[in-house]
Amino acid sequence: MRIIKKILKYLSLILLSLVLGISIWILFPNSESDFDDRPRKSTQYWELKTGSKIAYTHLKSETDSSKSTIVYLHGGPGGYIDNSSIEIYREISKEGFDVYLYDQIGCGLSERLKNPVEYSFERHSQDLKEILEKINAPNVTLVGQSWGGFLASYLSAHNPNLVDQLVLTAPGEIRPVDSLAYAKFEGIDYVKELTSIDNRVDKINTKINNFRARELAWLVIADVTKSTNLISDHKVDGILHKISKTFANGMVCDSTIASKPSGRPGMYCAIYTNKSLENISEDIRDKMKEFDKPVLILKPECDYLDWEEAHEYKELYPKVELKVIKNTGHSIYIENKQDYVSEIKNFLMSNDL
Repeated sequence: MRIIKKILKYLSLILLSLVLGISIWILFPNSESDFDDRPRKSTQYWELKTGSKIAYTHLKSETDSSKSTIVYLHGGPGGYIDNSSIEIYREISKEGFDVYLYDQIGCGLSERLKNPVEYSFERHSQDLKEILEKINAPNVTLVGQSWGGFLASYLSAHNPNLVDQLVLTAPGEIRPVDSLAYAKFEGIDYVKELTSIDNRVDKINTKINNFRARELAWLVIADVTKSTNLISDHKVDGILHKISKTFANGMVCDSTIASKPSGRPGMYCAIYTNKSLENISEDIRDKMKEFDKPVLILKPECDYLDWEEAHEYKELYPKVELKVIKNTGHSIYIENKQDYVSEIKNFLMSNDL
């Protein structure tokens, strides 16, 4: 009996050691979380009634009178405002435009939510609505990049009184996706003639699925627990930052000049906002058809998103123009800053309110 007890004792110790070792291995901090989440000198914060604490940079018009107020919506979900986007819009602000660039809740320098399930496209839309009400500018232009393009369309569909014009750059698909609408697009649209996207999509998909065992364990635990108590924001944001370093090569025409991400993305924001988008039931397409204000769509030549996604926006908005930005990828201003800035300036000037 003593021998059996000793064996059981040793087995218990071995099992405990294994559990402890695996726990340490899983929960040990991620050494690759080298993102920069230090506030800039220009960083300010909005405390919203929704409970969101939002980091933003305000670039004031450099002329005596502001022509319009631009609110920039970054991509993702899970993206952030980086220094290059601030510098791009600093140039635009010199033409007489007030510009606000903000990190969506759970992203960049903005606060993280304790309950990640609260991240949703509705929450982002509510935050944006309150931000526009806070700014209280007479003339507002929403500039939406990628997923930010859908967010801009969703907000303006429900609150057309808050928005005077839209600029949608490499816009993401309209949810819920209507694949039958894509099939109805007849003829050969010039957007369809853009560079083949297969190579960029393959690069992105390969790298997105390139997780280590510990990182996979973190994501599984995060998904099961739906809580940040065990798997922190810092851990999962580090995973997304690591991945973004590699899939950035699929965001440009020339991968040799791809910019290396340095800011802090939001993984929980990405996961749960995307889940909410997958389950969206309301179709805003009829409301988009009723938005009778100017809309500019900029489609990058080397975008990894299908041409139909931008084309559908063009089909729905009544006062719309679509232009192709040559020699640039989904990160639209990285390779062709000149045309990007020029097209936006010309659009804003021609529709000066």
